[in-house]
Amino acid sequence: MTTTSKQTEMKTGTVYFGDCLKHLKQWIKWNKSLFEMQPALADLIYLDPPWNSKANYNVLFGQGKTDVEDCASAQETAFVDMWQWGKEAQERTDQIIEDDNHPAQKSIRGAVECLGPSGMLAYLSYMAERLALLKMMLKETGSIYLHCDPYASHYLKTVMDNIFGAKNFRNEIVWCYPPGGKAPKHAFHRKHDIIFYYSRGGNPRFNHQFAHLTDAQVKKFSKTDEDGRKYKEYRGKTRTYLDEMEGSPVPCWWTDIPSLGQTISKERTGFPTQKPLKLLKRIIEASTNEGDVVLDPFCGCGTSVVAAEMLKRHFVGVDISYYSARTVTCGRLQSEARLSEEEIQIKGIPEDFEGAKWLAKDDPFSFEIFAVEACHPGMMANKIQRGDKGIDGRGKLLHPIKEKGKKKSMILVQVKAKEKPVPADVDAFANVIRNTKGTVAGVFITVERNQWTPRMREIAAQEGTFKAAGSAEEFPRLQHWHVGQFFYKTERRQRPHLPEMADPLSGKEMTSMKQTGFLAKRYGK
Repeated sequence: MTTTSKQTEMKTGTVYFGDCLKHLKQWIKWNKSLFEMQPALADLIYLDPPWNSKANYNVLFGQGKTDVEDCASAQETAFVDMWQWGKEAQERTDQIIEDDNHPAQKSIRGAVECLGPSGMLAYLSYMAERLALLKMMLKETGSIYLHCDPYASHYLKTVMDNIFGAKNFRNEIVWCYPPGGKAPKHAFHRKHDIIFYYSRGGNPRFNHQFAHLTDAQVKKFSKTDEDGRKYKEYRGKTRTYLDEMEGSPVPCWWTDIPSLGQTISKERTGFPTQKPLKLLKRIIEASTNEGDVVLDPFCGCGTSVVAAEMLKRHFVGVDISYYSARTVTCGRLQSEARLSEEEIQIKGIPEDFEGAKWLAKDDPFSFEIFAVEACHPGMMANKIQRGDKGIDGRGKLLHPIKEKGKKKSMILVQVKAKEKPVPADVDAFANVIRNTKGTVAGVFITVERNQWTPRMREIAAQEGTFKAAGSAEEFPRLQHWHVGQFFYKTERRQRPHLPEMADPLSGKEMTSMKQTGFLAKRYGK
């Protein structure tokens, strides 16, 4: 297994860390300069963008609370996608509208009229920016499957129609799963996702899928010929034999694939938006053949890349979460797809301190994610930039403490990547820690050790200490960690001084304090 900081050529069998937008631009630029043609690298693109609309529907339309402390847990906070309207969303939207060559110009212009400045418009412009580049990555015979839910599907379809062409819309696949849990008070149970299937051109590769015949369908083969073969007749003339049936053609509504929440499955990783392998295998088998390339720009816990490898396709995965990339490569690709460590490549993760410093200057947001999740395996970084009071990530104590009759377990993290930190930054972070509901302590991360000044140490010391549940040991409420510590040799390596942390996905006890997979072997963690 190899890692690197800089990469411009798309490599299969690789998981890339960082925003897919950055990688897509690099691949397109590299391919254009090499071949002097539009990129044609992927046979299939599947994407399930981060989405939590059920919890944040009002926020998307400019209503409701948006403070991060409203989230019940570190896991929820890490995956809440409050696409808030702000300067970045405004600039992105304006750029699309002002670009007469942008394929999504009309749909985004219409969304501005329909929605106005809102979280939903921010989300749509974010997706339009990436979908336009994803089209350029597809071969002429390629297909794209966009996984979403009914809250945004109608808006996303107009964007897809603009970018890929309404004539290349193939199916709206409805993935249904049986009801579970409490139904809404004033609505029917919401138990389906939407998957839009579009092609790049007019003649996409497609292999029909078949499901097992039901008992009722089998009973229709009620006749037996002289050789004992079961068959049925159409209008008394045309015979169809049961033993020649591949099965029943799969329609565009899928009711035969349960969600992982409905099953006890070894697949489950605790990743909140994880999809079952059976779902991804159906999509991949339908639109690719063995040896084709499958690209997932939001690969999360890696279901798509694992399914592609199992089906003898080449995979390329991208995820903005360092934790997710680590989970994909170190866990599922090795345990489920049976790849060896040497067969898996990770790109974009710093392999030394110099690489980390380069990342901090070149891509501060990706550096923030790396720093948060490298400092401790119990921490999870925010998935997107937003107005979050300077909170870049968080974790939870496995055993909450009680203070003034209230339970507290949250550990907040702030990272200073590009700008030089000053004492006022530490003072402001201390104020956030004191005033954020359920928070026990915080970790302030800098790139280098000498960026933590004596005055900053004084401010941190003034915040005092806390005791772990069931223990007399005391821990600082505000402490410093610098990224150079991640690359220290084992005997000098230090983590933030914290009580036992919960696994950031499952909320349960971590089986080991060590990083897993390639990090354990590469860095001796």
